[in-house]
Amino acid sequence: MNNRRAGEKSPSWLGWVGDMSVITNYLITRPWTSAWCVPKAVNSILRAVGIVAFANNPISGFLIMAGMFVGNINVFWACLLAGVIGVVFSKVLNQPENLISDGVVVFNGILVGCISVAVFPALSGHAIDSMFWLYITLAVVITSYVDKGLNAIMAASKMPALSIPFNFSAAIMLLSMRTAANLQGMQLPEVTVANLSVEANVTQEVDWGKVFQGTLLASGQIYGVGTVDSSILVWLGFFLFSPLLSVFFYMGSVIGTMIGLMVSVAPYTDVYLGLWGYNAMLTAGGLSYFLVPLPGVFLAAIVAACLAGAVQAATVHIFSAMTVPVLSYPFNVATLLFLAISTTENPSFVWVGRKTFPEQHLLKYFSAGRSLQIARDLPETEEPLQTIVK
Repeated sequence: MNNRRAGEKSPSWLGWVGDMSVITNYLITRPWTSAWCVPKAVNSILRAVGIVAFANNPISGFLIMAGMFVGNINVFWACLLAGVIGVVFSKVLNQPENLISDGVVVFNGILVGCISVAVFPALSGHAIDSMFWLYITLAVVITSYVDKGLNAIMAASKMPALSIPFNFSAAIMLLSMRTAANLQGMQLPEVTVANLSVEANVTQEVDWGKVFQGTLLASGQIYGVGTVDSSILVWLGFFLFSPLLSVFFYMGSVIGTMIGLMVSVAPYTDVYLGLWGYNAMLTAGGLSYFLVPLPGVFLAAIVAACLAGAVQAATVHIFSAMTVPVLSYPFNVATLLFLAISTTENPSFVWVGRKTFPEQHLLKYFSAGRSLQIARDLPETEEPLQTIVK
């Protein structure tokens, strides 16, 4: 039973900001077996690009893809290829229409494509040629199946699979490629070893300008494009979707970067490149997206970002032993642990049933008289937040 006032509606302008639900609501009723299949697929791919970092907005996705185009053209093409394959196989696997439209069942494949092109050639010795694109195609197809299977397994807990399917498929792809290249352990391809430069005089001083730059580059590193111009475009995409989410993101990026600085030694290359910031960044942002971003969630986001940084520090050597990047494992571990708190009796966090964007989650919460409870079992067609009367 709920106590929402009869006929109460959200302001119409809310449909044109945040997740831009007006577009989804319009396209979702159009059949795939018509000329509408193209705009439906474009909407799904763009939203999938954004929802990698919870920014479910097609314009945000466009800005992020523009960042890929500027930062690494191969990442851009990999994203487009993975997006098309992801949409096709989401239909093959009969995924729910609303999840296809929002890109939820497509984004893990996009991550596989982007990170594979950006990172794997240097670790496997493979050139980005026709065979490499075939590897990516196969990995994205596998990811579609892994995504559906893992979400089915986790359905009983009502917890999201996040980017676990990406981590699973990407690690398998890289290790398979290294096996094909007869590389073992920490062995690197000869071309990579030859290109490694050794600085004779490594400064022990921390360059705080580069540390600040690292907090910005973390956004681009999510997609494998760690340049300043590409990262700025990614940040613009996040801010367009939700300024509040962007605040949580940057807070997490700063925390992760500082933890990386504490546990690293000169020349602090990974810190300056933003590689220590993106997991903590996603963790803090994730809590503000899945939970109503009240003050308690802000505090939890700080602690969770610290945990993500600590997990990365604790596991980076384990992953490097097989020359596998840490990817987003720390983000998944920290975020799922903190989201699980919302499933306990009398939880301190308010779970969001149908996700839109953090500002609207807050609006719904306060307009309901602050009496919202966990809405974990609500179907996607229900109101974003349901008020329960005890």
